[in-house]
Amino acid sequence: MKRSLSDRLSKLGCALLFLAWLQPGLAQGMTESQIKTAYVLNFAKFVEWPAGTIGADKLTLCVVGNDVLGGALSALDGRKAGARELRVVQRRNAEDNLRDCNVVFIGASEQRRFVAIIMALGDSPALTISDIENFAEKGGSIGLGYRDNKIVFEVNLASIRKSSLRLPGQLLNLASYAYGK
Repeated sequence: MKRSLSDRLSKLGCALLFLAWLQPGLAQGMTESQIKTAYVLNFAKFVEWPAGTIGADKLTLCVVGNDVLGGALSALDGRKAGARELRVVQRRNAEDNLRDCNVVFIGASEQRRFVAIIMALGDSPALTISDIENFAEKGGSIGLGYRDNKIVFEVNLASIRKSSLRLPGQLLNLASYAYGK
């Protein structure tokens, strides 16, 4: 059953308001890793992939690197990202094949290799996310950062277009910066 655009935007707004509400949670016991993990889940819910590129019921999140977000992303395994079940797969290094990944989170241990990882993915329909500094500026899809006591994100529109992905306008409006406008 297809959801209407207004229904999707309403759910997006609620999810993003929830994330904004979580920000003070850093002082209330939620870790930075847990908040970033919530962002990753919500990005996976609302990105649109080209028709026929992913299954109707599964979405694969590949986590590249060691001790990425303190292992918090593994808690997403089996969770729902919209109508799809999220399957989390650990890839220890950049040499592992990432072509079967729908979402790729690149951990800080891959900081020296993240540009090569993005280049290797080419135009495959994969959403790349990381908390490596300048990630979106250097070609990643979404870069997470910590500024003014809150988690923010930047978007690289050229990377999104190259991967044939679509992000809702509401999501783009919440980005702290969008490269390639």
